[in-house]
Amino acid sequence: MKKNRIDFKEKRRYAIKKVSGKTASVFIGATIFGIILSSNLSIDNTKADTVSNTTATTISNDQTPETSNVVTLRNNQKNENNSNEAAGSVQAGSVQNVTSNAESNVSAENKAPSTENATLKSDIPEASAPAESSANTSAAPAMRMAASTTTGSDRNAATVDGNNVNTQEAEENKKLANETGLTSSDNYSSNIYKGTDGNYYKVITIYGKDYVYRPVKVYANGTATGQWATRERDTRTNIITTKEDLGNGKVKWTVVFFPNKGLQNYNSKLSGLQSAKFGVALTKDYQIIGDVTVNIDSIADANHTYTAMTGHGSGGDHAFTPEAHVVQSFNPNTDVDPSGWINSSTMPGENNDYILGPYYFTTENSVGKQNLGNTFFKEETVNNNVYTQQQFIGGVHDLWTDNYTIRNEDSNALDGGDYYKKHLIYDPLYNGRYDHTDGFFNSDDFGSAMIFKSHGKSGTPQFSSFTISFVAQHTDSYQSDLAKGPNRQQFSGIIANTYSYQDAYYNMYSISLGEQRSLKKVGKSYVETQPGDKISNWQKGEDALARINKEYLNDEQINNLKNKIHKNIENSELIEQIVTTGNDLNDSMKALGNSVGIYDDNNEYTNRIVDNVKNSDKYIYASKEKQKAYDDAVIAAQNVIDKTKGKYADKTTVETLTKNVNDAFDALDGVKTVNIPTEKVPVKDLNNLSEDEKAQVKKNVEDANKTLIDNGVTVTVDNKGNATITYLDKSTYEISSTDLVEKTNTDADKNELKVPSDKVKVDNPNKLTEDEKSEVVKAVEDANKDEEGKSTLPEGSKVTVGDNGDVTVTYPDGSKDTIPGDKVLEGKSDAKSDADKNEPKEPGDKVKVDDPNKLTDSEKEELSNNLEKLNPGTVVTIADDGTATLTYPDGSTNTIPGSQLVTAKGNGNTTNSNVKVTPTNTNNKINKDNNSLGKNTANAKAGELPQTGENNDSQKLSVIGMALIGILGLFGLGKKRKKD
Repeated sequence: MKKNRIDFKEKRRYAIKKVSGKTASVFIGATIFGIILSSNLSIDNTKADTVSNTTATTISNDQTPETSNVVTLRNNQKNENNSNEAAGSVQAGSVQNVTSNAESNVSAENKAPSTENATLKSDIPEASAPAESSANTSAAPAMRMAASTTTGSDRNAATVDGNNVNTQEAEENKKLANETGLTSSDNYSSNIYKGTDGNYYKVITIYGKDYVYRPVKVYANGTATGQWATRERDTRTNIITTKEDLGNGKVKWTVVFFPNKGLQNYNSKLSGLQSAKFGVALTKDYQIIGDVTVNIDSIADANHTYTAMTGHGSGGDHAFTPEAHVVQSFNPNTDVDPSGWINSSTMPGENNDYILGPYYFTTENSVGKQNLGNTFFKEETVNNNVYTQQQFIGGVHDLWTDNYTIRNEDSNALDGGDYYKKHLIYDPLYNGRYDHTDGFFNSDDFGSAMIFKSHGKSGTPQFSSFTISFVAQHTDSYQSDLAKGPNRQQFSGIIANTYSYQDAYYNMYSISLGEQRSLKKVGKSYVETQPGDKISNWQKGEDALARINKEYLNDEQINNLKNKIHKNIENSELIEQIVTTGNDLNDSMKALGNSVGIYDDNNEYTNRIVDNVKNSDKYIYASKEKQKAYDDAVIAAQNVIDKTKGKYADKTTVETLTKNVNDAFDALDGVKTVNIPTEKVPVKDLNNLSEDEKAQVKKNVEDANKTLIDNGVTVTVDNKGNATITYLDKSTYEISSTDLVEKTNTDADKNELKVPSDKVKVDNPNKLTEDEKSEVVKAVEDANKDEEGKSTLPEGSKVTVGDNGDVTVTYPDGSKDTIPGDKVLEGKSDAKSDADKNEPKEPGDKVKVDDPNKLTDSEKEELSNNLEKLNPGTVVTIADDGTATLTYPDGSTNTIPGSQLVTAKGNGNTTNSNVKVTPTNTNNKINKDNNSLGKNTANAKAGELPQTGENNDSQKLSVIGMALIGILGLFGLGKKRKKD
């Protein structure tokens, strides 16, 4: 189990160095080859472990929360699809006995690295820092693709990638990793060295502590009935494991199960597969990137038809003739459900006629960990999936790794003792058993596993091989943190297992490939090997490193200097140069820190503290571009300054970073200065701007102060056009409207409208006829012509006349001029008013009221309605005593006394047949602005003139006649009385 550790460096690229820099590379290659031959090392242990190249990104270990059983890429990691990177399939010539050189014949094409993607691509994505999400890793180390810079005296500018980054050391590291079987470093804290014994070792340095590793390959077989007799060579015949290093800690693993298309022990017959289980587990310092690809090669003819199963009992069993070559794949991040069941477009989880019930488990949550232990390690048959509590699709998937014992024929293959026929697993994690303490592996070190199952039954077996390939990212710091065994042994890499029971025999084989902690025996115990035990002059190099002041250097820089020293330890002159370079770099790093306000013992750089800068006016009110330039420069500097996570940078690079920060700081010029817009907004009313006018004022102010606005300053405009600017600190500044708006200069403003010199004579100035209106229009148009008879009004101007003679000139821009009607017309001298022309009509019956001297509103309304019906076009108002005033459209009025219109209730005289009082005629016209003529003024029909009645002369004669008749009557009555 991982112990908690504080956040520290991760993604650093390291030089790969040999102890002596004087030996020519050709001689080294020959020496290595000679060592291999002289020590009788198998080709399988040296160069066989290579497959086609690929690119990938770094992912974290233990990063998925317990609700998921799927490996999750770190933060922003790209999910690369490696489905096209499958290793070439193994072709078997025939179903024959295998000779003594069967392994080399079978695995030949697997041992040849693919040329596809053989060069490290320049577009390999850079990994981001990990997210902390595991209880076992309090601060998961950051992993990134570190690269040497192109500057410095020890750089070869000819070795650069597409980003112009020097890859010489990384390429050397990758090359040596492939030659030795070790894994390249993912950071500057690791290197591969040639030891004094002629072997190669990887030294990982974490927090100043060195960890030494060497390559290892472990062969193991099960101990069930009949299995005890199998040997290493039998395992080699059924499993081939290869490894290709892609650089920067990325490894492509390839495992071929049943390479001869069936089970076959050394020098024995080939047998088809009958529900054969096989799988691969990875230690926690490796995380799969992208897809896992499975190439399935089968004997495809009618004689090798096998029984394919659905995975849900025997009901769907059917005969199936396979294709010769099929490729299936899945992505651990997208194609695995919480139960671990794999189901992708190319690898169906059920009804798959090539693979039965594929599963992928991780230990990132408790369910996945239980399923992984029950299937891959536990020495017991477990039928049900922990998540579903139902049987695994395709039946049991147990591999019984806890049952296996080590069968390496070389007793010195493993450090820490002679493990021949000792248990592969020593810990009790999944079995609760403590009697395997002689084992080599700790099962808790494995964080992920994939398990597959073949089809086939007795009599109709499946003759297929399965080549599984994938890319994984390795993390040096995780490797150093893996559990150690009783003898301090430690393993990092993969285990590939098979397990089937068929033809009355158990077939249980296992190969583990990777690195082991280098150990040495001291007395009866084993202790970890130290670099000085294997590498000459190691302490001399450490002494030289101690002469460098490392106070301000980050770990990558320190380790880079350390690697250079050990690489050149025999060159005293060069060592002195490296020490000087290191001390100069330390001084430059202090200056870089000062540029962002740190390492400031004398408080000389408080104004450079990043938080202080970002809270200052010079930053807040600077342009976005200048802010970004400063932010970018600071981020770049901090990426180097960080002691544990900082990237490697040499002196020239550090000085450039320092200059960038200082220049960006000096360029910050933000102030609270407000700019006044150069143009004013024309408005119609200076005291009441429209919303559109206010919006334009606001826009003008914002455009004139773009930098302030971009930094969050706001602008508001009031109805009079005053603009208020509010700063981020809530302080305000006001720009007066006199600087922002002006009265609109419309066509009406530009033109002086002339009034006709002669007025147009009309019959009724309050009600012009259409012809009279036309005369007024012409008079206005003629008055506004120049001497040549051309109109002085703007083209498109329109003259209109109202019923009362008011003239409106509408200009093209919508502005208007008006001339009152009394300025352009006058009434004709003989014109009569509407009151003169009309005699008001009275109702036949008087309206009965409670009090003739004080009519109620309802009584007034009744009387008014009656009169308006009899006198259309008039507006009638009723006084308290019932007197009615009829107002005509021209403003003239007639009055009818109340005594002629109302009578008290109970009064028998309700008609107007007795005495008739002539209505009063008012010829005076009312002011055109007076619109208080009565309650129905607004409803009067201006176009409906009253009916024409007798004129005033007729009325006067009528009155005289009535008087004469009365006098004559009196004379007659007197005569009669006289006679009486």
